[in-house]
Amino acid sequence: MDKPSPNIFQLFKMFPDAESARRYLEGRLWPTGAKCATCKTGDRITSRKDGYYRCNACKLDFTVRTGTIFERSHVPLHKWIYAMYLLVTTRKGISSLQLSKQIDITQKSAWSVLQRLREACGNDLIIPKAITELAGTDIGEKEDGKHPIKKIIFRSHNSGKNAPIG
Repeated sequence: MDKPSPNIFQLFKMFPDAESARRYLEGRLWPTGAKCATCKTGDRITSRKDGYYRCNACKLDFTVRTGTIFERSHVPLHKWIYAMYLLVTTRKGISSLQLSKQIDITQKSAWSVLQRLREACGNDLIIPKAITELAGTDIGEKEDGKHPIKKIIFRSHNSGKNAPIG
């Protein structure tokens, strides 16, 4: 049976600061230890301070943000996680203005965060697995319980009959 999704209070307890969010994301991204984002090796990695790592094979520094949607963003990681939670749990989505007020960043930064999260979901609107596991919610509606007029319909090219999508 699935775990119940955390409420906002539990989410704040899990991620009170950016450091706890960084440790969580490192554990999700690198379960067996840090791996270089460039050469993809994990055998010659040196840990540095504040979540930075150095790959001694290619001599590059990297963090958990390198090569992800968090890269080159000044928004703290715990605010990113909270934004993911809000995006997944709100019924009709969230506006950048509302997100900016909720996580205390500028509207321009909130718009950028939402764009990156939507881009990570792709065109088929599948929420990344880690976000779904964090929120523990299902996205979308089932077509079975809807009135026939409100079902999404497409016309099959072969049969000529209407059939619901999904």
